[in-house]
Amino acid sequence: MVSVLHSDALESRFGSWPSFPDAEVFGVRLDSGQRSDGRARLELDVHLFAVDGELPDGGLNFVLHTLATLEFAGIEDVDLDGFGPQNVLDELVLRNLGADGHTAAKIQVELPSNNGLGGAFRCQEIAVLIVEPYIPGTHSVYSR
Repeated sequence: MVSVLHSDALESRFGSWPSFPDAEVFGVRLDSGQRSDGRARLELDVHLFAVDGELPDGGLNFVLHTLATLEFAGIEDVDLDGFGPQNVLDELVLRNLGADGHTAAKIQVELPSNNGLGGAFRCQEIAVLIVEPYIPGTHSVYSR
């Protein structure tokens, strides 16, 4: 299990750590860290939700719409591509790689894509920065 700082914010909202199925990445920010502590960072703004059965029209009932910002610190080997107007993940995969004796423990992050953004990178630390309720706009496929 990968340790995520402030994971309780998402866990309390969803009952456990979500797997991010069909989560949509709204924003990606990269920071070299040169203006702060020298640690490169990547932030993802992600719209995630839960599904609570079906609606009378046969569509899924999307609930608990949430906008979360995740920060990945000490990033390296960043390989991202396909960012566009819609960036839907299949899931968010986090794997401990352990320490090699010369560096801090590493975490492999994979962003399998359903549409748009996908990729992978390694980091030393993950934190949940923001968790807030979100109302999808009228242009969103999740708006009902």
